[in-house]
Amino acid sequence: MSLLKNILLIIFLASTCVYAQGGDVEELNYNFDYACFNGQDDYVYVELYFAVYTNVLEYTQLDDIYRSEFQIEAQLFQSDSLVAQRSWSNINNVQSLDDVVDNQKLFSVNHFYLKPGEYRLTITLKDVNSARSRSKEYTMSIDPVDSEKIYMSDIQFASTIQKSDLKNQYYKNGYQVIPNTDRFYGVGLPMLMFYAEIYNLQEEGEADSSWYIVTYSVLNSDEQIIRQFPPRSKLKPGNSTVEVGGFNIITLTSGTYYLQIDVEDTTNAQSVSRRSKFFVYRAGDFEQIAASDSASNRMVAEKSLKLIESVYRSMTEEEIDNEFGASSYIATKEEKNVYKTLDIDGKRQFMPQFWAKRDQKPETPRNEYRDDYLTRMRTAEREFRGFKKGWRSDEGRILLVYGIPDEIERFPSSNENKAYRIWRYFSIQGGVEFVFVDRRSWGDYELVHSNARGELYDEEWERWIDPNR
Repeated sequence: MSLLKNILLIIFLASTCVYAQGGDVEELNYNFDYACFNGQDDYVYVELYFAVYTNVLEYTQLDDIYRSEFQIEAQLFQSDSLVAQRSWSNINNVQSLDDVVDNQKLFSVNHFYLKPGEYRLTITLKDVNSARSRSKEYTMSIDPVDSEKIYMSDIQFASTIQKSDLKNQYYKNGYQVIPNTDRFYGVGLPMLMFYAEIYNLQEEGEADSSWYIVTYSVLNSDEQIIRQFPPRSKLKPGNSTVEVGGFNIITLTSGTYYLQIDVEDTTNAQSVSRRSKFFVYRAGDFEQIAASDSASNRMVAEKSLKLIESVYRSMTEEEIDNEFGASSYIATKEEKNVYKTLDIDGKRQFMPQFWAKRDQKPETPRNEYRDDYLTRMRTAEREFRGFKKGWRSDEGRILLVYGIPDEIERFPSSNENKAYRIWRYFSIQGGVEFVFVDRRSWGDYELVHSNARGELYDEEWERWIDPNR
């Protein structure tokens, strides 16, 4: 891997959170983000943002235009129970296929009203013309909105925000807010735009107490303030208000940053703070490094390496061990042996290189492989935990190695059968399945049969569901 690609990977690996899913011209992919706002009663209004790259879709000719169409299905689960779902379509028409260019995005917005809690979100994107589809899974933690004191919504990052009365999917409180789903800014998008809502401002009749104060700050990857804008006093329009802002980030070098918004109510001196991550990429930062091998450029490369190490520097040894343990299914024997010899500092240097070797698309700013793997690890920890860690269970191993199944059949226990599940993958080895049985009735489903190469094969697997065995 070249120095330039190494630096690109290092600087942005810290961005492998649930929020940004990069576009891919070879696969049907999309960017996804979400933000939570005050809802009704005890519900939270959760807004979902999608961006699909136009050049991953297939177009069909209709008279004098070309049309693409994609469908999105979003399903929300708590444990194994489906609690909400939505399906919708988007259509894009172009006059010529030459109008379909790289990095052009089609946006889509939808929402749920949810009770606070932990959710598993499954999103399936389908290209209607080609019938291709892609499913991904995310975890969502929905916090309750505090109704007793000043409170702020999540920060929604945007590519553009304009005042408008047009009531469509992008409309919010007098603004058209076009989302920036991957939160990337740079030369092509030099203005960082954002939208947030503030609730529970105290209303008083006295003129000098009808104000609130807002302060914007930019923090670096170590969460140290590197830029702070002067506080601004604003007149309260009521007990809630909208905060829309933006500033130029062109002076920021490539890397990971945080936007922090602090609000103080002058009536009762209550305050609230909200912080959210964004990313800056400027190709020129790396062209300078690639142009020469000067000492100053080597220092920049070393500084970039520390960015990825900072991800693991904030983790305990137990947390790193757990991550590598869950990754043992894909680790080589040599890597396992090396890891056993490392102290905490060695582990913090080892893990960035471990994932870098598996980055299937080093030309992109994210390590999609690590992102997907750790998302599945968190799912296994949540869904399959019991007497052992979720990723150590048979279902956890299959999820990590093979990915999210295309189909799951669940059979509850009865007088005739023990509880069992069948997972199916239609695009692996021409179609494979895995059969898991709760043999001990402890909720621990063990693999008893699979027709996948190298897995446990048992033609008479049905004997394991006999409750009288």
